[in-house]
Amino acid sequence: MSFRTRLGLLVAASVAVGVLAVSGVALWIARAEARSALDRKLDDRVAVLVASGGRLPERRGVQFFGRFVPRDVLVQIVASNGAVVYASDEVLPVAPADLAVANGRARRHRTDVSADGVRLRVLTVPVAPVGALMVASPLDEVDANVAGLRNALAVVAAIGVAGAGLLGFLVAGRAIRPVRRLTDAARNVAQTQDLNQPIELERDDELGELARSFNAMLEALALSRAQQHRLITDAGHELRTPLTSIRTNIELLARAEQAAAQPPLDDESGERPGAQPGLDPDERRQMLDDVLFELDQLTDLMAELIDLATDQRSLGEPTVIELPEIVAAVADRHRRRAGVEIVTSLTPCRVEANVALAERAVSNLVDNAVKWSPPGELIEISVVRDVDQAIVRVRDRGPGIDPGLRQLVFERFFRAPEARALAGSGLGLSIVDYVAHTHGGSAAVVETDGPGTTVELRLPLAPGPDSPPADTD
Repeated sequence: MSFRTRLGLLVAASVAVGVLAVSGVALWIARAEARSALDRKLDDRVAVLVASGGRLPERRGVQFFGRFVPRDVLVQIVASNGAVVYASDEVLPVAPADLAVANGRARRHRTDVSADGVRLRVLTVPVAPVGALMVASPLDEVDANVAGLRNALAVVAAIGVAGAGLLGFLVAGRAIRPVRRLTDAARNVAQTQDLNQPIELERDDELGELARSFNAMLEALALSRAQQHRLITDAGHELRTPLTSIRTNIELLARAEQAAAQPPLDDESGERPGAQPGLDPDERRQMLDDVLFELDQLTDLMAELIDLATDQRSLGEPTVIELPEIVAAVADRHRRRAGVEIVTSLTPCRVEANVALAERAVSNLVDNAVKWSPPGELIEISVVRDVDQAIVRVRDRGPGIDPGLRQLVFERFFRAPEARALAGSGLGLSIVDYVAHTHGGSAAVVETDGPGTTVELRLPLAPGPDSPPADTD
């Protein structure tokens, strides 16, 4: 069943419930009002009979006492012992409640009775010294009026429900028209893989918000696809260079091996047929070092590509970590590995981040500083607090970065002209920027007093009342 049909049926059902409720209340009010009018009529007839001075009407069909005759009611007098001493027509049934009125134990009593198949409304009042006076009037007119109103309401309800259902069906068709456009657009995107198809829907309601959310999703998917395409293109380019170098060196080494396995000397000429010059040990060692270097480059490049492609959610939820402890561990590791002098200044602070990503970002900052620092120069690492952020700053004593390139260094595979002769993939600082933005922070190259470059990583502080005061020195 379609949404449009379900909505039409829902509207019809809602209207039906409302109409039934209103009809029930209207019938109840109409019936109560009709019975109240009949009760007032019986009260009036009792007053007329009491005012007649005890004169009672004769049997029905006999003219009696002129204007004192209540011709539209039945009159009956019941003695205290229950005997009917007078009846203007057929005898009315006497109930225990009527006897209680005749005996003086009750003041008056109203009830509905049935006599010879006719429903009657009966009012019983005490009449001294005889007993009780019973006045009755048929309920036919009341029942007929209520039945007529009930039938009229049933017809109106049927027409109203049918009309509401049809109107709901038509309104639902207009209401879901934007949803159909969204459905068609999503189907078209799935079939054509074309993400540049925004939904033109200028509305200020929930459907307009849905269309804007859909367009935002398309824009995000298009940006993700463009970034993915760029990553693949750049990665292919970066992979091609070391692979070409490795292939060339391996081919030269293979030829050298073939030259080493030469045939014996020719007896007549004293030469080796097809002899080729071989490689001396230094050249061979240099080629092997080049191959190992390019393999290390490929290994680092693949590791960094995996870091960029890994979904943060697969690494676990962020936890509260002591940032200075991670920075100190990374600094110690680089001291041992690179043999450089690293000075640290660490202010206690905690951040809420993924441990592996935070450690990777700090390690990339230090790797970058180690690569650019001249031999014998120290590297400075500091951790400070700035209001609601923790700041990791890493400074080297290298040649520095041109101000026009400070933002470009965080792009994937970007390498400054002077860096192309050095080891690296161009992904280190882009991973730092990715980790920073993933955790709601930022990364930037900041001004440095003196030679060198300072790169900082900002991460939001973890919430907690025990955080030390800010220190931005």
